[in-house]
Amino acid sequence: MVMCNSKRIDLSNETNCCGCMACEDACPRGAISMIENENGFIYPGIDETKCINCGICLNICDFRKEPKTESNIEKAYSLVVNDKNVLQNSSSGGAFTALSDVVLSRSGYVVGSIMDKNFHIKHIVAKDKKERDLMRESKYVQSCTVGIWRRVRELLDQGKEVLFSGTPCQCAALKSYLGKDYDRLIVVDFLCHGVPNNRMFKDFIDHLNTIFKTPVVGFSFRNKIYGWNSNSINYSISSDGKINSKWINQTYYSFFSKNLSLRPACYRCPYRSMHRPSDITIADFWGIERLTGCKNRDGVSLVLIHSEKGQSMMDSIKESCNVIEYPIETVKYRIWIVPPKRHVRYDEFWKTYQNGGYIALVKRYFDDSFTKRIRFEIKKIMKKIS
Repeated sequence: MVMCNSKRIDLSNETNCCGCMACEDACPRGAISMIENENGFIYPGIDETKCINCGICLNICDFRKEPKTESNIEKAYSLVVNDKNVLQNSSSGGAFTALSDVVLSRSGYVVGSIMDKNFHIKHIVAKDKKERDLMRESKYVQSCTVGIWRRVRELLDQGKEVLFSGTPCQCAALKSYLGKDYDRLIVVDFLCHGVPNNRMFKDFIDHLNTIFKTPVVGFSFRNKIYGWNSNSINYSISSDGKINSKWINQTYYSFFSKNLSLRPACYRCPYRSMHRPSDITIADFWGIERLTGCKNRDGVSLVLIHSEKGQSMMDSIKESCNVIEYPIETVKYRIWIVPPKRHVRYDEFWKTYQNGGYIALVKRYFDDSFTKRIRFEIKKIMKKIS
């Protein structure tokens, strides 16, 4: 329980908190700090000796507010950047790079998630392309945002332009934290499946270290080494530069895609709707071949516009990208409006993790059959030659 302003936030029900950390940044007395539970997910804890019962933490929490359901999608586009190098190093069509290039060219700042050398996923503030490029590619882990909300407000109050990219709950948290709209703020969210936590991801990397008997120094969820549509073929890079894309790399992604490892709040996500808490939504444009009749190996972004600022940004990148507008009705199948379904073995999964760690999850919940392994290797070969 957290006491504040004579009210209690019941965190015994962990679906009440998305872990955005906005309450920690907002507390004027530094009374709130995020604490890991037994599964590795973070939740706010309060030092009641510092708390002044101001109620700011309650008011700042967008996740507990009544969700908006009316659609705010104004336009929909497909997008592919013209720069082949950018396209190859992007998860889909390069929309994030194209949008952030505009802000950086105007001496603005880009805020998004990176994977550091310790495999910790966190948000940083980038002022140049080198730092921004670390934000490319999907990361199926909840990003740490401690201190980010305060830093974004500082930049905006200094008159700087900021592009913020994050999950829908993080974008909603930023807007709630700021409490007002800033003309020089562009908010970009993406279609989010849900988020596992940093501890489990690090346990996965440690497991790979044991299996490969050499340190893993890099990991990619969505590199296009086997093409854009091979998102389930992940690979790691060892200290000797060797690339491993073996069947064992699939364990973490398997738990993620089956809704076993997601944060409890993801199963009641209020942002799974046609109303987005952003100016722009970006995503992979899966199924675009249904509209074009052509397959695409290199990647295509879906871009949804929700505001005048979003449209202005889109207009700014049309010369550097191949952009095609589509009627909103034709892309509705790509917009997730229902939260992910909690796996029937969810509680059992986490109890297994508590008792036996990551290796116990692999033994109990990962299909390691010979048939699966062969199909995986065949898929790699087919993607590579197609």
